[in-house]
Amino acid sequence: MTGNPAFVLSGGGNLGALQVGMLGALIESGVQPAMIVGTSVGAVNGTLLASRPDAQGIGEIVAFWSSLRRRDLLGVSATTLIGGLLGLRGYLFDSTPMRKVLDSFLTFRRLEDAPLPLSVVATDVATREPVVLRSGDTLSALMASCAIPGVLPPVAIDSRLLVDGAVSADIPLREALALGAQELYVIPTAPLQVERLLRQEPSISSAGGPDGSTVRIVTPPRVRVPLGDLRQSVRLIDLGYQQARAWIAHERLAGEPGISGYPDPF
Repeated sequence: MTGNPAFVLSGGGNLGALQVGMLGALIESGVQPAMIVGTSVGAVNGTLLASRPDAQGIGEIVAFWSSLRRRDLLGVSATTLIGGLLGLRGYLFDSTPMRKVLDSFLTFRRLEDAPLPLSVVATDVATREPVVLRSGDTLSALMASCAIPGVLPPVAIDSRLLVDGAVSADIPLREALALGAQELYVIPTAPLQVERLLRQEPSISSAGGPDGSTVRIVTPPRVRVPLGDLRQSVRLIDLGYQQARAWIAHERLAGEPGISGYPDPF
């Protein structure tokens, strides 16, 4: 394994806990990111990692996830819920609780002040195209990247309405390449994401990746967890960690082929 790559973090909701364990295994093995590009929950994990990309930083992310409960993230009020169900608002839940939780963990207020180069991916409501945010208010960027359409309100940034980055770039590989990344570790949260990526990017192989890049896809474990269930975060973190450790050992033994060839043991 070489150092200083880009970490490309997918969306995945509560399965973002798997991603935390996978990140921990990579950091432990000596892989240090030089750039982080994240979408949706991957943007949250990436922002927390950018604050401190070391073992202590991973510990802080684990503490963050271990403390989360669904009631802490989704605000429920009769006005919002009824307005959403009647189509008057376009969303069902208030994002204020999520904003407060994320704000309490942030260590830098503007994306350009991140200790590591950080890009947050959202989706333009009007064009359905990905929008890469590299400067501006960190909290607003995260809220936009996590704004699931129909569930949470869109966020206005620079006269554009933005929603969940996973709508347009569930794995923001192309966005990372456009930023100049040549060595990439893709860290998804579900095998289906990997399958879609390999269909979209058939050039990813043992010989390399798109545009001459080297793409290593850390194979996520297969798990079944109810959507939005945060009670299993600690278990998921451990599963992601164990899976990534096995993947790292396999890649080293195989001579770092650079593709997602590791068999899924879970």
